Amino acid sequence: LVLGEQVILFLNRRGYASFAECLACGHIWTCKSCSVTLTYHRRRSRLVCHHCGYEADLPTRCAVCEDSQPRFTGIGTEQVERTVSELFPSARIARMDLDTTGSKWAHFEILEAFRRGELDVLLGTQMIAKGLHFPRVTLVGIVYADTGLHLADFRAGERTFQLLTQVAGRAGRGEVEGEVVVQTFSPVHPAIQFARRHDYEGYFEAEMEFREQLRYPPFTRAAMLTLRGRSEEKVSFSAEHLKKQIEPIAQKLTDLQISGPAPAPLLRAETFYRYQIMLRTGRMSELSRHLTDITSSLNFPDEVNLTVDIDPVNLL
Repeated sequence: LVLGEQVILFLNRRGYASFAECLACGHIWTCKSCSVTLTYHRRRSRLVCHHCGYEADLPTRCAVCEDSQPRFTGIGTEQVERTVSELFPSARIARMDLDTTGSKWAHFEILEAFRRGELDVLLGTQMIAKGLHFPRVTLVGIVYADTGLHLADFRAGERTFQLLTQVAGRAGRGEVEGEVVVQTFSPVHPAIQFARRHDYEGYFEAEMEFREQLRYPPFTRAAMLTLRGRSEEKVSFSAEHLKKQIEPIAQKLTDLQISGPAPAPLLRAETFYRYQIMLRTGRMSELSRHLTDITSSLNFPDEVNLTVDIDPVNLL
């Protein structure tokens, strides 16, 4: 900073802390409509669900054991901003995430101030990862690179590799050589190691070997069947019934692999419970015809809906 150079800090998790926990009994504050924890936003003094937008007041005591107020655990961009400002009080810092770019021109104004050199540190989430060219940025820090690495999606490693590579590319775009520092709890993970070396071909080969062994795309094609409803019992029952209707197809499509039914990684979303069945085959057009026949003839319980996603991009 003394040399007039700039820093980008990346953390793909907004808020101050990931969740609130009672120290006495271990109770975790969760969303009323989704099966996720509420994130603590310090500046707004609120607990917020990042999926449906539900908000709650900060608790003064635990609702289970009535002990004193909770401890806040985990890290978000708000907490990083506070820590950096305490460590470097003279640094001019701007945070760019959904909480700071709500107004019409906020995103543009922050980037333009950084471009003019009026800011020393730009801290943000995925929105600062790509498409930015700042020649004076000589240091990129990636905080907690594991954020999306262990999600229940076979593309989690691929997305992490892409994101790290994109963020790292923001450093050293001018005449001065750049440096990238990555903080991770999984330093030996292929996505981290190949991104560290900017080795796209190496990561591609390793990932293709993994996909081929487990018969994931692109070596097969996938269909995700998701049942949703407000009664978990009805949704679970419907999913089991649907699987029984699909199983005879495997006699015709010998390469068909049926996974599930199982609760979705995010079981409850906006008051709806979700169960999933994943199908993998090399003969998708034939499978699609069978699925059309089955789904058009099935009658599900009230308020249970089925969606069929061919070649799903997101499994969550």
